[in-house]
Amino acid sequence: MSIMKSKTILIVFLVFCFVPQISYGEVVDRIIAIVNNDVITSIELNKVIVPYIKKINSLGYSGEKKEQALLKIKKDMLNRLIDRKLTDQEIARLSLKISDEELNNAIERLKKSKFMSQEDIEKILKKEGISFKDYRERIRKNLLRPKLVNFSVKSRVVITDKDIEKYYNNHKEEFAGINEYHVFNIFFAVPPYASDALKAEKLNKINQIIKMLENGEDFKILAQNFSESKNAFEGGNLGILRLETLDINVRKAISQLNKGEYTGAIMTDQGYQIFYLENIHKIKGKSLEQVSEEISKKLYNEILEEKFDSWLDLLRKKSYIKIML
Repeated sequence: MSIMKSKTILIVFLVFCFVPQISYGEVVDRIIAIVNNDVITSIELNKVIVPYIKKINSLGYSGEKKEQALLKIKKDMLNRLIDRKLTDQEIARLSLKISDEELNNAIERLKKSKFMSQEDIEKILKKEGISFKDYRERIRKNLLRPKLVNFSVKSRVVITDKDIEKYYNNHKEEFAGINEYHVFNIFFAVPPYASDALKAEKLNKINQIIKMLENGEDFKILAQNFSESKNAFEGGNLGILRLETLDINVRKAISQLNKGEYTGAIMTDQGYQIFYLENIHKIKGKSLEQVSEEISKKLYNEILEEKFDSWLDLLRKKSYIKIML
């Protein structure tokens, strides 16, 4: 038997030997996982799943579906707790520390980012029943994990110019020039549960508008006089839009227009609409040189996450982990 397993069995034995007698009806804390020389208890797990249980309860699931969702949450969160134990053990093994100066600087940065004073933080902590001393130690622990990543993983991440160029060539649509469209509309509202008679009435109105447009009447004046939208007084001005933000049917219709043209009647979620294209604004794309740093950061973060996951998987394989959920 390995030394690690022997130590683990001893820990479990001692835990069970020294558990106090519990009267009937009390909540029993029990070991649900062993991670090398540490254990995870049911109380630890229950603390972290409380917000998720509330969320599941609010969804109104049936009994079986609710049980399945709860079980999945328990398994997922238990795996997170195991990963945390493993990283904490590595931090201890490597003797990684956060100095008081690093901790103070981190808290000051947090205050500035949240526009909070020391008094503000202490008031919030008091409401939560947490002392400032305990809060500092929580921050210290949170800072230790990035330090572990720096020590164990970051040195293995290298981004070359070829990597950056390859990403740029494979994602040219991200950096290519795009068009923005200055669009106006005429709108007739159709409620979700409108009767067929009301729908027919609104369609008839918008078809009459189309006939007026075909006779050369001004789109913006028609919008001011007939449109039911809030922007009618502005001639139906919707502003400058990017097509990807629009409903697919509207996007297709506008993309086929030339400057000064209008669509036919389009049924949208809100009702019938006609769209008029005032102008197309072309935005110049970005060169490889302009986006090189941006791509480098993106690739770095992606590879860092991938390598950290691989490092954690290897750590799991080297560790003694027993789950008793």
